[in-house]
Amino acid sequence: MNSSANQMPPPTADPLEGTGNWFPPNLALITARLPPHPGHGSAATRPVAVFDFDNTCVFRDVGQAVFRYQLLHLRYGLEPEALAGILPSLEGELAGRPLTLVTATLIASYRRLWPLISDHRQAEARRLPEYRLFTTLLLWFVDQARRDERLGPRFVLPFMGKLLAGQSLAQLRQLAAEVVIAAQTEPLTEETLEWDGPESLGHLAASYPLGLHAFPEMQALMQRLQRQGIDCYVVSASTEWLVEEAVRLLDFPVAPDHIFGIRVQVDDRGVLTTADATSYPITFRAGKAEIISRFIPGTPVLVAGDADTDFEMLTLPAVAVRLLLNRNQSGLISTLYQDPAILLQGLDLRTGRFRPWRESIA
Repeated sequence: MNSSANQMPPPTADPLEGTGNWFPPNLALITARLPPHPGHGSAATRPVAVFDFDNTCVFRDVGQAVFRYQLLHLRYGLEPEALAGILPSLEGELAGRPLTLVTATLIASYRRLWPLISDHRQAEARRLPEYRLFTTLLLWFVDQARRDERLGPRFVLPFMGKLLAGQSLAQLRQLAAEVVIAAQTEPLTEETLEWDGPESLGHLAASYPLGLHAFPEMQALMQRLQRQGIDCYVVSASTEWLVEEAVRLLDFPVAPDHIFGIRVQVDDRGVLTTADATSYPITFRAGKAEIISRFIPGTPVLVAGDADTDFEMLTLPAVAVRLLLNRNQSGLISTLYQDPAILLQGLDLRTGRFRPWRESIA
C-alpha cells in the first residue's frame, strides 16, 4: 500500500473523472479555477493546496481513534509522575465535578495500573477495577476539557500528544498503523463507557466513535492537483506523526515533510517527551494559518477543511478555492455555510460518504 507524493496517475487518466459523489457545481468550479500548472521551478514558485486531515480527507479523526485505542488497550509509555505533570493544576469544577478530585483520581488509578502496563501485562491490568475507572474518567475528562472555557482544544490537543510520551517514533508509527488498519474494519457506530463513583464524582459516561475510512473524492482531488503541478500539504490538529502514518497507509499523495500537526519535543533517542515543541504553534485555528504563513511556500490556491479549527485558514485572503465539508456544525464554522465564496460539500453522515448536494444528512 506504500505510496509517495511522486507517484502520479497515467497522464491520460483524470483522477476525478467518474469519481465519487461530488456536488457537481463544486467539481466544475474546482476544475475551472485550478488549471494545470507547468509544475517546474522551485518549491517557492509552485502553487500549493492545503488540507485539514480529520473529517476532511478521512471520515472520522485519526488522533481521536489513536487516543481511544491507546486508552482501551493501555498502550502507554509515560510514568505516573509524567501524567501528573501534564494534567491541569486548576481549582474549581469541570462539568460540575471538583477538578482537583478528577485529576487526583486519574493519577491514583493510573499508579495502580502502571506496574502491569510497564511490564507489558496489559491483559492483567484490564482485569483490575481501576481499569474501568481510569478509562472512563480519562475519556470523560478529555471530552469535558475540550468544552471548558479555561482548557478547550488548546489544552486538549497537545495533551493528547503528550499521552504518547515515552514511546519512540517507530513505536508511534506502529501504533498508528494498528489503529488505522483496525478502524477501517469497524462499524460506523458509537460506544459508551460508564462508571459510578462516590457522590463527589457521581455517574460518569463518555462516548467515542468507531470506524474510519478515506474519502475517495479527496484522494482523487489530491492526485489531480499533484499531476497539475500543485503541491499538496496537510495541516492537522492531530499529532503529526500519527497523521504521517495515516497518510501513507491510506494512499494520499502527500510527502511526509508536507505534513504538519501537533508536535511535542522528541529526545535524542527519538522518544517523545511531555515538553511542548519550541517555536511551533498549536495547529488549531490561528495556529493553522500561522503554519501556512511560516512553513508553506506561497499563497494556497485551495484550502479544505470541515470544522472551527479550520476557520482561519479557510478565510485566508486570495485563495481561489475554499472547500468546506458540511458536517452540520453549529459553531463558528457554520457561519461559512452560506458564504458564496465557499464550496460547501454535502455528506451522508450515517455512512461517511460524499453526496451530490451542498446539504448533509445524518
